[in-house]
Amino acid sequence: LSLADSGAIEAALMAKLAGDSQLMLICTDGVYFGLSAKGKTRFVVVSLSTSEDAAMFGGRAFEEDTYLVKAVLNESGATAARNAATRMDGLVEGQPLTISGYSHMVTQRVGRVRYPDPNPVNPDDLWQHAGGFYQVMASG
Repeated sequence: LSLADSGAIEAALMAKLAGDSQLMLICTDGVYFGLSAKGKTRFVVVSLSTSEDAAMFGGRAFEEDTYLVKAVLNESGATAARNAATRMDGLVEGQPLTISGYSHMVTQRVGRVRYPDPNPVNPDDLWQHAGGFYQVMASG
């Protein structure tokens, strides 16, 4: 029994985000899984929050993964981060994903995220976080 690579799901989600020129105008440093590269100040982070597999006939019928997808911007105001979150929502909510080895079933937001994060050394240096938790269901 050959199973599809689960990492293809997040790769498809990240490619969808990185391929959008409007989002990349806001998040100029790109899209990262888990953590950004050092020194980046305007980026999108995708991370796996929860994952559940549905078994069927000795294999996996489908995967249900929830990803935290958020823009992270080093700036005092929240407008750009909120605009990025709105753009990301439009790109993935209810939209198809091309996932290698899988058939995409649905992508839907199941919660939103928005908060400022001050630098502990300099409280005036703020990082704005905005986005959501997105559930992706795919059969492989």
